[in-house]
Amino acid sequence: MATDATAPHALLLPYPAQGHVIPFMELAHRLLDRGFAVTFVNTEFNHRRVVEAAAGAPAADGGRRLRLVGVPDGMDDGEDRDNLVRLNATMPETMPPRLEALLDGGGGSAGGEGLGRVTCVVVDAGMSWALDAAKRRGLPTAALWAASAAVLAVIVGAKNLIRDGVIDDDGAPVKLDSSDSFRLAESMAPMDATFLAWNYMGNRDAERMVFHYLTTTAWAAVANADVLLCNTFSDLEPDIFTHHSPASILPIGPLRTWQRRSTSGEAPVVGHFWRTDDETCLSFLDAQPHGSVVYVAFGSLTVMSPAQLQELALALGTSGRPFLWVFRPGLAGKLPTALTDQVAQHGRGKLVEWAPQERVLAHPAVGCFLTHCGWNSTLEGIRNGVPLLCWPYFTDQFTNQTYICDIWGVGVRMAPIDRQGIVTKEEIMERLESLLGDGGVKERVSKLKELAERSMSGEGQSLKNLNVFMEFVRK
Repeated sequence: MATDATAPHALLLPYPAQGHVIPFMELAHRLLDRGFAVTFVNTEFNHRRVVEAAAGAPAADGGRRLRLVGVPDGMDDGEDRDNLVRLNATMPETMPPRLEALLDGGGGSAGGEGLGRVTCVVVDAGMSWALDAAKRRGLPTAALWAASAAVLAVIVGAKNLIRDGVIDDDGAPVKLDSSDSFRLAESMAPMDATFLAWNYMGNRDAERMVFHYLTTTAWAAVANADVLLCNTFSDLEPDIFTHHSPASILPIGPLRTWQRRSTSGEAPVVGHFWRTDDETCLSFLDAQPHGSVVYVAFGSLTVMSPAQLQELALALGTSGRPFLWVFRPGLAGKLPTALTDQVAQHGRGKLVEWAPQERVLAHPAVGCFLTHCGWNSTLEGIRNGVPLLCWPYFTDQFTNQTYICDIWGVGVRMAPIDRQGIVTKEEIMERLESLLGDGGVKERVSKLKELAERSMSGEGQSLKNLNVFMEFVRK
């Protein structure tokens, strides 16, 4: 292994959201395994969260070759970082000077001594404005798209959708009826223009601004990055890679690190914003029958109304099945008392603030995953062979649901996409039992699990692509 001073040194810059930071940290550990040094750049706000969540954890493999750095995002301390429109506007204005200092060997924090100058850069495709500084220095660059290749194809191909009258110049669907669907390929299921990644965000102004941010940054990533990476695998989206890839995309997924161990035997830090309750979750699962547990987790941004939470709690309680339900920190205290009482009375259920999701989904007691269909959760369900009960809310989640239910056949919709209002206890129970009783779903998700494992092992295409990428940026 190269010494710290002579090792290739990668700077990684994810978009500041949990679903982006995790795959970037997984890639960071892959680089560390190959002898790279890594400077991992979060916004200051998220850097504090990652460091706090990892407090007391052993150093990951790579030790002092991994440097965690925080840079200002341009927002004030009290501002809401879930306001993506505001965040997208401030970051390109505020972050470049600090990034340039890091590229030149300064501006770091404790733990980065001896790493040397940055020799290559990997940015989130949604942060592609940061490529300019790297290109001016002649550094090899890559952009990592943290969602599906299909969603990237839609965003990069937005001009074609405008030309074909599917959306207008600001991304809004042109036909507000059942005919507003389109197909990326004849062999693929129709996609609803109302639920594209930039739509369904609450108001039209926000959707318009997010549309222009997504398309501008994606086009810049395609044009300016030397390599375009995607956390997917070719067998999962074959039509995209065969006929409809918007650029030369290298699928390098599914990325995973939880099975790796540091020298102390503990799992490495993977960039979580909240501390996971590993022992409590796993001991609960150990006490449950095989394939019996309903795992419920809606990610880091989804907000469900109290009335809907109540229906979900009643459904889980009435089903008689054990469940593990994740509420991100700060939300559990806002739940209706009737809901928490129901969980306590049920006895077979458990509420936690954050779970080690990879380890939970790999546990043999888990029978299905009630999910918001974020891309990380979708991949984690597939690569652990767990059927998915889909309850999307926004961004790419509806597209992922289309793939899960209509193309891969490994899940069930909680409600039709045009459903408004509350999904009742009875409806939730009916769909839960339908999923758990469907042997075909279990068989298909098991096959996808095998393909996922094959992609990152031996002669798998994703592993080959990852090797090609690493050899390129090592030069």
